[in-house]
Parts: sequence; structure tokens; C-alpha cells
Amino acid sequence: MYYWLMLLAAIVTEVASTSFMKLAAEQNPWLGYGAMAVLISLSYYCLAQAVRKIPLALAYTMWEGVGLLLISGISWLFFHETFSVWKLVAIGCLLTGLVLMNLGEKLAETSDDNSSSLGRHSRDMPTSAMRMEGAA
Repeated sequence: MYYWLMLLAAIVTEVASTSFMKLAAEQNPWLGYGAMAVLISLSYYCLAQAVRKIPLALAYTMWEGVGLLLISGISWLFFHETFSVWKLVAIGCLLTGLVLMNLGEKLAETSDDNSSSLGRHSRDMPTSAMRMEGAA
């Protein structure tokens, strides 16, 4: 649970950092850039903690994908940016990708659990053991 909370914290701080980009560009550069630097550093720290247990591909996809969805919502809600039909289609594709990544990870875990009863995977073996196994 801790690692998923760290991923959530990474997403929230990344979204906040990106939101401060607008402040840096339009109103207060020093405050905006300072907040961006602190928040994006915190986001990467949290993401690094999350990938200790969550597969990197899944964590990064969630971090970027959910972050993009939230930034799109924030840009529409607070910065009055428009949503074209193509932007909505892109968001739908992004959601589909997030679901497929999560589903793929769950299916891989199930597959690993089922095949572990058959013996060790070659990816779990040290390189020297794979060479000896291949020579036999």
C-alpha cells in the first residue's frame, strides 16, 4: 500500500509542478520556477520510492497518464483552455492505454504465479546458471 501511496504522491506533485508552469510563464516567474523545482524533485523522489515494488513500466505509465488527465482537467477548469473533439479522443485513448497497462500487469502476475509451480524462470536465474543449463 505504501508504494501505491508514493505513486499517488508522485502524480499529485507532478501535476502541481506542471500547474505552476503557467504561473511562472504569466505572473510570477520566481515563485513559479521555485515551486516547479521543489515539486518536480519531490515527484521524482516519490516515483523512485514507488518503483521499489511497482514495476517501472506500470508506475511510469500511471504517473504520466494520470498526470496528463489531471493536467487536462486543470487546464480546462482553472485556465479556461478548450477541449476539441480530437483532445477528447486522445484522452479516451490515454484511458484505454492505462487500463490495458494495468490489465497486462495483472495478467503477467497471474501467468508468473501459474508457471512458478513448473520451475524457475530463466529470467530469475543468474547468468552463469543459464549458461550451464543451456550447455546441458
